[in-house]
Amino acid sequence: ATSASFKGRAVPTCTLAGSRCETYLLEKSRIVGHEPEERGYHIFYQVLDSPKEYKASLSFKYIGHTDTTVIEGRTDGETWQRTSDALSTVGIAGDTLSILMRAVVIVMQLGNLTFGPDPTNEDNSIITSDDELAKLAGLMGVSSDDVKAALTIRTVVAGKEVYKVPLNATDAKDSCDAFAKEIYQQIFDWLVTKINEATCAELNYAEASEVSEFGIVGLLDIFGFESF
Repeated sequence: ATSASFKGRAVPTCTLAGSRCETYLLEKSRIVGHEPEERGYHIFYQVLDSPKEYKASLSFKYIGHTDTTVIEGRTDGETWQRTSDALSTVGIAGDTLSILMRAVVIVMQLGNLTFGPDPTNEDNSIITSDDELAKLAGLMGVSSDDVKAALTIRTVVAGKEVYKVPLNATDAKDSCDAFAKEIYQQIFDWLVTKINEATCAELNYAEASEVSEFGIVGLLDIFGFESF
């Protein structure tokens, strides 16, 4: 509005006191795969080009090969540093940053597991990539047997009864992909929460105690497609 539109009345003013994000949509299918000419989420490629302590492997099947190494004049490694710097402004640094990056690598490492039929019963399944399994278990801080059980056996609770149902190789792979998506979703939601804690007016505006109700300006940012 312009001053003229208020016809002698005082022009209202406001102060930006804070911000709050809400998750509108997370495209989880892109976590475990993408079209050959596309890339997945940028953080995956940034981690691959990050300092050595943040990654466990050099190749991840969920990510695949990309010919795009520079976006908007920056390499993935340079962009990872910008991401790291941005996270530090909302309190995510040091050990917390390391744990966050470890969780991202766990998501990628899940894609390196391969499954096959159990030689003793083809209706059951086994993990056939022992080296990749050992890396995953190490990242998660659990035993390889625990990972095997979690991904190849479904637990069914019916009333007070608990049943263990073995999965075939196809279902076990689907279970693995679903687990990766869930971890990424939890990472995303946690990150949104931490950003909100650092930016919301209720916790950060110096004069919050004097405000009975904050006004809201809503912005909707829907994901789009990029060409490089």
